[in-house]
Amino acid sequence: MTGYKNRIGYLLAGVIWIFWTGTAFAQKQNKQPNILCLVTEDIGPYIGCYGDPYANTPNLDRLANEGIRYTRMYASIGVCAPARASLITGLFPTFFGANYMRTSNTKPLTEGLVPPYEAVPQAGVKCYTEYLRAAGYYCTNNAKMDYQFKVPITAWDENGKTAHWKNRPDGMPFFAIFNMEITHESQVWKRANEPLVIDPSKIVPPPYHPNDSVTRRDWAVVYSNIHAMDQLVKQYIDEVKDAGLLDNTIIIWYSDNGGPLPRQKRELYESGALVPFMIRFPDGRYARTVNDRMAMFVDIPATILSLTGIKPPAYMQGIPFLGMYNGPERDCVYGARDRLDEIVERQTCVRDKHYRFVHNYLPEKPGYMEILSRLEMPMMQHMKTLYQQHKLEPAVRRWFDYPRAVEEFYDVDKDPHEMHNLIADPGNRSHIDRLRKKLGQLDKELNPYLGLSEAELRDRLWPGGEQPITKQPEFSVLADGTVKINGVTAGSSIAYQVNGRGLHENHWLLYSKPLSLKKGDVLTAIATRIGYRPSTTIKFVKK
Repeated sequence: MTGYKNRIGYLLAGVIWIFWTGTAFAQKQNKQPNILCLVTEDIGPYIGCYGDPYANTPNLDRLANEGIRYTRMYASIGVCAPARASLITGLFPTFFGANYMRTSNTKPLTEGLVPPYEAVPQAGVKCYTEYLRAAGYYCTNNAKMDYQFKVPITAWDENGKTAHWKNRPDGMPFFAIFNMEITHESQVWKRANEPLVIDPSKIVPPPYHPNDSVTRRDWAVVYSNIHAMDQLVKQYIDEVKDAGLLDNTIIIWYSDNGGPLPRQKRELYESGALVPFMIRFPDGRYARTVNDRMAMFVDIPATILSLTGIKPPAYMQGIPFLGMYNGPERDCVYGARDRLDEIVERQTCVRDKHYRFVHNYLPEKPGYMEILSRLEMPMMQHMKTLYQQHKLEPAVRRWFDYPRAVEEFYDVDKDPHEMHNLIADPGNRSHIDRLRKKLGQLDKELNPYLGLSEAELRDRLWPGGEQPITKQPEFSVLADGTVKINGVTAGSSIAYQVNGRGLHENHWLLYSKPLSLKKGDVLTAIATRIGYRPSTTIKFVKK
């Protein structure tokens, strides 16, 4: 099986895989597997099992020892909201207007003030959790859901700070996401005075950072935050173990984008886009394996559906990398960045297994962005001051300098920190030409709004500046007496309650088939579509 490096070898791994899928596992256990997703924020592979010499992560190292560790998992952008838009839909964020950070932005921008809006995918695109709910899963998210559109009522059984798989009806399989914010960029300054788990003087920063006490101190805070997150991972897993469910639960852990420090978060380079990603199967399948298959966030929804035996919908741009519908490996990954907080940017890239090619559409600007919130970080203030005083080393200063090259090309195998732009190197001409052509194809295929201002994008998504509205659903009684709820707006989803409740108070059920009601039952329904305003509720009384 492509990408596996383990003792049993490629052939045996492939043979074993042929005889296993998520469905086969569920049948063996006589029930659907639970899935626990533990999502941390803003870290690259700064984990012991990834070979980081400074990390103190015993629980994640144990998880890697019991599962699969992926080494080439990429976000399409090094920031959370566009990344989550991809993680919930299985689409590239550029493809449906979700790549600006954030669409709910209300700050003045370089292109003027653009009122808040929502990304709008094509008709029929759902939050992938709807497919899990329709298959009988109880789906919860605690608690980040900045998807670039308001969360449809049909997406989750529960969401928010109190959401938990423990609230499901007895015996119901769960899909649960817990977000761990302790490693977020903001925690570098908010937790600056917490005890450190590593001596800052022992840290050697990457070459794009100045090697001094301020930098080493912030790096030490990052590693201390990661250690605290590692303890949270144990707590979440222990909850499942204590409930007696560990032997039927798949555990998935990853970061929502790359590192939190300057020239990491918000970047398209390895430092911003490459993330750690691990999966543990309850029966020990593929324990202690390492997979170097190229994969992206857009692949994760399709893979989770595949693990549960659900065929991913045709509109998804992701390729499952596990389960019944396991697909071919990607030959490259695509990335793009647009406005990030207050600063407008326009940049795309393609990365294959060896090289990265970048196109800068605004080369007159520096790679550095004057992100106001990031200036709270001691290291960012320090780097800016050093640059203004002409005291940064040339390799570090390049991030601040402008104009930039229109094109960048890096041999990532030889230059993992992407410090040396080889775009003018004649020895790499064939690779440059190949990836330049590939990026042009991907820009056209995956980035239909490329080149538009955000105001123009918003007008495309919401014609005339008005948010489209989902029409009320309609009821019909079938010949067998069951009640069908019909969506009027193309591609809409429907949530409903019977007599004012779903599985419990304040819960809405996902409609998937005609309903059997008793005389006098009151059926309440609401229709929703991603990026649209939900319909008003409508009621039906069974006579």
